[in-house]
Amino acid sequence: MKNVILSFICLLMLGFSTNNSGFKTAEFLIEGNSELGIAGSTNVNEFNCNLVFSDINSKVKALYQKDSNKIKFQDANLSLANECFDCGSRMMNSDFLEMLKTERYPNIALDLKEIIINPKNPNENIALLNISLAGRSKLYSIWLNVNQSDKINASGCLKLNLSDFNLEPPKKMLGLVVVDDAIEINLDLKIKPIK
Repeated sequence: MKNVILSFICLLMLGFSTNNSGFKTAEFLIEGNSELGIAGSTNVNEFNCNLVFSDINSKVKALYQKDSNKIKFQDANLSLANECFDCGSRMMNSDFLEMLKTERYPNIALDLKEIIINPKNPNENIALLNISLAGRSKLYSIWLNVNQSDKINASGCLKLNLSDFNLEPPKKMLGLVVVDDAIEINLDLKIKPIK
């Protein structure tokens, strides 16, 4: 998932306009060399489905408000088309889309709620993120490692279960190949503030 969450860290370092509600506005670009992958395994092998950033609109606009070591967000939403993930083969892509009930729910939605900055090490952050998938939503926290130069690099890993979203792990070859319930979302985002 455009693990975009990390991208919002760039809001910390920029000067922004403030709206009537006290929230500031920021806009940034998630660069094409960013990575977001969904990794899992079966009882036979492992798989990795990667988001193809060139297939999505990677400009993100968000409202935020800083309060001590927390940054709260409004309307910090990102929609990722399920079809923008590549699992390495046409058959695996088809299985991935079927597992996510893509015909009925074509997108994964990410809604960033808050970032908590470690006061002892500002490179360590926790992001609170609402993930909507296959018609279900769940709030997660993810540790992020953030480094800044002229761009912001944010990386992290989130472990979750398919059953969190009422998804049944697919079975293939008459049930001989079964996908494990646990998956990992790995991200390494390169974020550039838009001035």
